Amino acid sequence: MRTVKQKTHRYNVRVLDRAIRILSTLSDGRPRTLTQLSEEIGVSSSTTFRLLATLLSHNFVQRNEESGSYSLGLACLELARAYLASSDIRREALPELEKLRDETTETVHLAVMDQMEVVYLEKLEGLHAVGLMSSRVGGRAPAHCTGLGKVLLAHTPVELVRAHYEEKGLKRFSDRTITRLDELLEHLQEVRRRGYAFDLGEHEPEIRCIAAPVRDFSGKVVAAISVSGTAHRMEPVMTNQALISKILQTARAISTRLGCREQSQNI
Repeated sequence: MRTVKQKTHRYNVRVLDRAIRILSTLSDGRPRTLTQLSEEIGVSSSTTFRLLATLLSHNFVQRNEESGSYSLGLACLELARAYLASSDIRREALPELEKLRDETTETVHLAVMDQMEVVYLEKLEGLHAVGLMSSRVGGRAPAHCTGLGKVLLAHTPVELVRAHYEEKGLKRFSDRTITRLDELLEHLQEVRRRGYAFDLGEHEPEIRCIAAPVRDFSGKVVAAISVSGTAHRMEPVMTNQALISKILQTARAISTRLGCREQSQNI
């Protein structure tokens, strides 16, 4: 069966597609020169320059005059703010996330999946927040080695997960990262059975995390929440059932606010 993306691909406007690829490339927060962008998106320097000039005129990119490099502009921030303000998930989740942050005193996240990557919708810094944690609202993280990502992957059709990682591979971020596809698929089965996931330093070696799924009115997993902290603080409580139950209860409370009936939350 053809996906919506496949069905709409033939309607793509090439110049718009290329401009979006520039913005997507810059979304990792790393500035790039004209030459670097041209090489990364596979378009000539002259075409890339014209695209950048248009994006620059609308404040979607900004240019550092000293280095000549480009980064995302304020218009992207304005769009991101508009999206977050209109996001039902974030709006409904926020009161529960604040409560969870206050009760655990650790950093709390809300994220969704996009193109097999985690996208952070909210991050509430805990009392013991540290600079070691690279997550930021609007930022992305790999799914296969984060608690949030593993929860979301566990509720993604296996054939999609398999196809993606057979093509892209499993990048190693630490000596604990799962880098074999068969091992990841087995691990995701366990996450789905258990109902929550751990990140034991698989992405950022000094960070530990417990994550749980959030469901919409149909019972479909649409987001995930997590409690994260340093290994020093989190490792002693990673198997603490009171903490795990608190995270699961918060996820259920958010799901209920999104219209999920109680019996759908165990699917």
